[in-house]
Amino acid sequence: MTLLVQITDTHITHRDGLLYGQVDTAENLRDTAQEINRIRPRPEALIVTGDLVETPDRESYEYFIELISAVQIPVCVLPGNHDDPALMTDVFSGTPYFPVTDDTCQYALELSDVRLLALNSHAGGSELPELGLRNLAWLEQELERSDKPTVIGLHHPPMMTGIEFIDMAGTDWFQELRRILGQHEQVQLVICGHCHTDMSGRIDQVHEYMAGSVAHQLIAARSVDIAPSFEVKPSPPVLHHFVNGQFVSGSYPWPINAEVNRIDRQSGIPWETLKLQMMGSKAP
Repeated sequence: MTLLVQITDTHITHRDGLLYGQVDTAENLRDTAQEINRIRPRPEALIVTGDLVETPDRESYEYFIELISAVQIPVCVLPGNHDDPALMTDVFSGTPYFPVTDDTCQYALELSDVRLLALNSHAGGSELPELGLRNLAWLEQELERSDKPTVIGLHHPPMMTGIEFIDMAGTDWFQELRRILGQHEQVQLVICGHCHTDMSGRIDQVHEYMAGSVAHQLIAARSVDIAPSFEVKPSPPVLHHFVNGQFVSGSYPWPINAEVNRIDRQSGIPWETLKLQMMGSKAP
């Protein structure tokens, strides 16, 4: 049973800095790390799907590493449009968080029931996505290595969202990805971030899940080209649960009072008894 947690778009600034002068992204990540630590059963790993920092410099990445180290399960990260993959390779080299071996800045992780393939959709000089030929060749090689159920993580959503400024990249950039996925049925899920809102979709037959941001949410109109608003509110962690041969994905908050407010403890009725009541006439 694989339980994979995802957070995204943490946008850490320099120590004591506020994003846009308003958002304490460090405090949001501290709180989220503790929320992840409370989750039961304990997930197998956490993936952070890009935009780790607001401005890609050594100080911000070192602060991110300090903050994410509070998470008590294995952590991996991948670059977003605000990141610098080459600098990440250098700064993260003394950690297990970004286990890249070449300048594609991509890697594969073996989890208990599934593989995780982390892609790099960063494009130099633009916030728009790109998957270069070497990146795509790496992906094809990795998919040829194993037919184990696979989840692919990247920062940008390889789908049209109906949000005009997100869809500026068009569809050309992910057509080769679509072709590759069509030849490898073991890929069951694509996860991403970037939009600062949660959304699900498909790239042909493969389900996509886009998580909201730990930093803040964007309030974006659909199919109308107006500037988005934003809400200073972190999105909770997302849990991707591989169960019965497929992924079930969704928001997975675990507040500090979760154990106290369990319905068996609040009602004083044993959980097994409550389940029998729920089953009613279908109880064994």
